[in-house]
Amino acid sequence: MGNSAKSDPLITVEALIEDYTQGRRNFADIILNESKLIGLNLSQINLRGAQLNVTNLSSANLSNSDLSRAQLNVSRLSGANLTQADLSYASLNVANLILAILVGVNLNHASLIRAELVRADLSNATLRHLIANEADLREVRLRWSDLTEANLSRANLRSSSLIGAVLERANLHSATLSRADLSGAVLQQAELRHALLDRANLSGTNLRGANLRWADLTGATLREADLSEAKLSGANLMRANLSGADLLNTSLVHADLTGANLTHTNCVGADFTGANLTGAKLYGASRFHLKTAELICEWIDLSPEGDGSQLRQFDSPESIQRFFSQAPSRVQVVIDSPLTPAANLALATAYHHLAEALPSFPSASIDLGLRKTTLTLQTPRDTDLMQLAYAAVLPFTEASAVQKSLMLMLRSLQACGVDQLGQVGTQVSAEAGRLFLDTTRHLSPLPQTDPFFEMPLQLQVFNANGDGLEVYHSARFGIRSPQGANSLFPAQPRQPFTPGLSAILDFFRQLTLLEGAPA
Repeated sequence: MGNSAKSDPLITVEALIEDYTQGRRNFADIILNESKLIGLNLSQINLRGAQLNVTNLSSANLSNSDLSRAQLNVSRLSGANLTQADLSYASLNVANLILAILVGVNLNHASLIRAELVRADLSNATLRHLIANEADLREVRLRWSDLTEANLSRANLRSSSLIGAVLERANLHSATLSRADLSGAVLQQAELRHALLDRANLSGTNLRGANLRWADLTGATLREADLSEAKLSGANLMRANLSGADLLNTSLVHADLTGANLTHTNCVGADFTGANLTGAKLYGASRFHLKTAELICEWIDLSPEGDGSQLRQFDSPESIQRFFSQAPSRVQVVIDSPLTPAANLALATAYHHLAEALPSFPSASIDLGLRKTTLTLQTPRDTDLMQLAYAAVLPFTEASAVQKSLMLMLRSLQACGVDQLGQVGTQVSAEAGRLFLDTTRHLSPLPQTDPFFEMPLQLQVFNANGDGLEVYHSARFGIRSPQGANSLFPAQPRQPFTPGLSAILDFFRQLTLLEGAPA
């Protein structure tokens, strides 16, 4: 920056202005404490290592300047332009930077303890390892800034904008972030114990592994946020919006989720021990393998729109445990043959076409055995089981036989009254029948040419309570000739196995209606 002549460390303000006007830019290591440099244009100046404590630089232009390792403690830089300035390792403790422009500034390893930066603009700034505990950062702009491992403990960031900011492993212990916008920010493994995040926007934020113990997130927006492996024990999440968030293996021990929106969240493996979920919205949430000891929950909202049209009341700890210990409803198709590469490709293609025609058709997991292949398809709704069971076997030769078995099953249920099925069971069977008829009306069998699709089938369905029902079992399933492992007995013609009415009734009595209660 400018010439390299060594400056007099005890230079006066007048001499600095004169030399700068003459084109000199190198003023490294000068001592100019308690001076007045208000409103001066000092763009591109080199003040590396300078001592400027208690100096007034209000409204000064210091853009593209080198202030690295400078001492600016208790100095005034309100309204100053520090765009693209280098303030790495600088000391600005208790400095006044209100309304300062610090766009693109380098504040790596700088110290801003108890500094005032109200409404300052630090967008796209680099602040790695910044020390700014107890700093006043109200309404500050830190969009797309890098605050990796920064220390902002007890800092006030109320109503600040940190959109897309990186705060990985940052220390925000007891920081105030009320009404702050942290959408799209990265707070992975950040320290946020006792932080105030009430009404903050954390949509799409990465909080994976973050420590949010005893944090206040009342009314916060956490839509689509990644909170997997995060620690939220004792946190206040009353009325928080967590729709679509990832809570995989998240600790919510004794957290308050009263009235929280948990629709379509992934709660698999989450720890809700002692938590309060009264009034929470849980439609479409994956709530499997949860820890729910001492869970407090008087009622939940299971309506798709969260409008209270489908409430689930709990009258005992046992009813709470039963509801929250459910597993995914699933269809299991067992094919009496190992899966060949050619068959795998054909199956993937067929299921791709089914997904295009039936948007709710899920991806299948495949368990490969030496003699058998098992396909498992999960659904969030028990009422989808019959529809999904039929769709899953459409590529196979026995699809028509399975359809016939399912049709007979549903006709048997329709002949039963409420006294046999119960009110909920009757509604479940009616909706299952309607969905099944819609599927058979719009989807036809998709027979494949590979021999794999001609092999015998076994079809089972499992509801959310873990109860299973064998829907179909080919008469040829598991029967092989002594002459070859893949050669079937010509055998006597036999009817495939189909369940009896008693087994069907028992299963449907335990189904759940939409996202509601067991019958």
